[in-house]
Amino acid sequence: MLQRPQSLLLLLVAVCMVFFLGTPQIWHKAVSTESISLSAYTLSYVKAGSIVKNTPVYYLAVLAVLSAGLAIFTIFQFKNRVRQMLLVSLNSLVGAALLGATVYHIQMDANKIFAPENQGEFGLSFWGAFLALALNWVANRLIRRDDKMVKDADRMR
Repeated sequence: MLQRPQSLLLLLVAVCMVFFLGTPQIWHKAVSTESISLSAYTLSYVKAGSIVKNTPVYYLAVLAVLSAGLAIFTIFQFKNRVRQMLLVSLNSLVGAALLGATVYHIQMDANKIFAPENQGEFGLSFWGAFLALALNWVANRLIRRDDKMVKDADRMR
C-alpha cells in the first residue's frame, strides 16, 4: 500500500537527494581572496576572482541520482517486503558511499589546498544527504516491523 509511513519516508529520501543535487554548495571555505567550494558536480578553487582549479566530481551526482531512483523504485515494491528491505539496505549503502565520498573530497582534496587550519562550513545539501540516510534507516525499521507483524499474524492462523 502506498499510504504506509515508510512510503512517505522513502519519498522524503528522494526529495533530500534531489535537494542535494539542486543546491549549489555542499561545502565551502573562504579566506580573504581565496575560496573553495564543493558541489555535487565540481570542486572549484577560486583565487583573486579567477578559477584556479575546477575538478569534476560527477560521481557524487550519479550516487545521489541512484539513491533517489532507488528510493522511488522501492516505494512501489510494497507487495514484496523482503525485496523492499533489500532495496532499502542497498540504498543505505549508496547513501553511505555518497556521504563517504563527500567527506573524503572535503578532507583529502579541498581542505589541503589552502588554510588547512580553517575547516570550512558544510552547506544544507550535506545535511540533506545525512537526513536522507537517517530517513532511509527509519523506513527500513518500519518495513521490518510490518514484516514481523504479518509473520506473527500468519503464525496465529
